[in-house]
Amino acid sequence: MPMNRVVRGTVGTCVAVVLAGAACVRNPVTNRREAQLISENAERQIGLETKAQLVEEYGEFHDPVLQSYVEGIGNKLVTYSDRPRLPFVFTILDSDIINAFAVPGGYVFVTRGLLEELTSEAELAIVLGHEVGHVCAWHSVNMIEKQMGYGVLGTLGAIAGGVTAGPEAMIMIAQTAGLFTDLYLLGYSREYELEADRVGTRYAISAGYNPEAALAFFERLLRLEKQEGLEKWDTFFRTHPPTDARILECRRYIENMSVGKRELVEGFDAYQDMKLRLPHLAGDDRGKTEGASYINAKWGIRLSLPDQWIWTPPRRRALILFREQRDGGGWGELRRQVVGTGVRARDYAEKVARQEHWMLLNGRDVYYPAGYGYLGQYQGPGWLGGTQQYKALFVVREETGYVVLCAVTPESIAKYLIPFEQILRSFRID
Repeated sequence: MPMNRVVRGTVGTCVAVVLAGAACVRNPVTNRREAQLISENAERQIGLETKAQLVEEYGEFHDPVLQSYVEGIGNKLVTYSDRPRLPFVFTILDSDIINAFAVPGGYVFVTRGLLEELTSEAELAIVLGHEVGHVCAWHSVNMIEKQMGYGVLGTLGAIAGGVTAGPEAMIMIAQTAGLFTDLYLLGYSREYELEADRVGTRYAISAGYNPEAALAFFERLLRLEKQEGLEKWDTFFRTHPPTDARILECRRYIENMSVGKRELVEGFDAYQDMKLRLPHLAGDDRGKTEGASYINAKWGIRLSLPDQWIWTPPRRRALILFREQRDGGGWGELRRQVVGTGVRARDYAEKVARQEHWMLLNGRDVYYPAGYGYLGQYQGPGWLGGTQQYKALFVVREETGYVVLCAVTPESIAKYLIPFEQILRSFRID
C-alpha cells in the first residue's frame, strides 16, 4: 500500500513522526529537516539483502587488484562525502551491461561493462561520486518510504541499535530489498539525478579529481547516442535526465565551483592499465566478416545478414554487432558465453531475460539450422531510453550458450519480422 506523502520541514510534522517512533533529522546533503522513517541499521540490512540478490542475479567479478582499485577510489570519495562514517561497500558486477547504481546503506555497484567504457580514473570518480551522492542524500530510502505502508515503516524504523523486531522484521527486510530492486529500474526523479550529479562532482573535486572528466564523459555519451542510437546502452543512462541537460547543468556547476590552484588528477594512464585486467576477446575469438557473412572458425559458427544490413564493431563481449544500414532502427548482436552443465536453451533464455529485465511476450522450443533451441519474443527497456521489442534465438551446445538477438521499437516490429527471421535462420554451428 503506497504511503501518504509526508509533509517535511515543519515543526508539527517532526513532532508527529517522533511520537510515532521515527526521527526528524537534517538531510546530510540538503540540510533540510526530514522525517527519517527507516533507521540506519535497517537501511544497512536492506542494502545487504539487496546486494545478495544482485550478486546472485549478475555474479561478482573477482579480480583482487581491480577490486582494490575501485574500492580505493570509492572510499576516498566517501571521506569527503556527507556521510563519511557510513561503511560503504563497492562491488563490481560480472556483467556486460553498462550500469552503475547504489542501494540503501552504502552499497555501490559498477558493472564490468561500464568499467570498459570509461577512459580515466577521474571519470570513474565522477560515476562513483554520483552513486555515493544518492546514498548520502537518502534518495533510495525516500523511494522506499513512498512505496511502503506506515506499519512496515514503523517496524523498519524500530530496527536500530542492533535490536530487531523479530523474524517478521527480517521478512520485511527481504521484501523491502526485493521492492527496491524493482524501484531502481524505474529511475530516480530528474531532481534527484541532477542533485547526485552536483554532489558527486563536489566529492570528486574535494578528492582531487578533475571535474572536466564529467563533461568529457557526458559529451562522449552524447556523441554515442547520436551515432549509435538510444538502444545501445543500459539503465545507467536510460534512467537519467537527457544528456544535453546534464552537460548544461554540470558546466554551470563547475563554473561556480572554486577548485583553487591545486593540480587535479585525470588518471588516464593508471586507469588504462587497470582496464587491461578486464576480460577481452582475442582476435581469433572475435572472428571476422566477409561481405554479408560473419565467420568464427575457432568456435565453428557463422551468421549472415540480409540486404541493407551491415556489421558494426563489437562492443564489450558480444562477438559481433549488426544494424540496418538505413535509419529504420533495427539492430542486433551475437553473444557466446559459458553457461555450465545441464542448462537447457529455455533455462538460458529465462536467465538472460531476467538480467535484461525483458518481459516475455511469447516463446517456444524450436529446431533451427543451428540445432534445437528456444525462440522468444520480449519487450523491455532500450539501453539508452524508450522500449524495445526483441526477438532472440537461444542455443546451448554442451556448456556453451549462444544468443542471436534482434531488436527494434515495438511500433516497427511488424515490418522487421522477415529480416529478423532471415538473420536467425542464417545462424550455423558446425
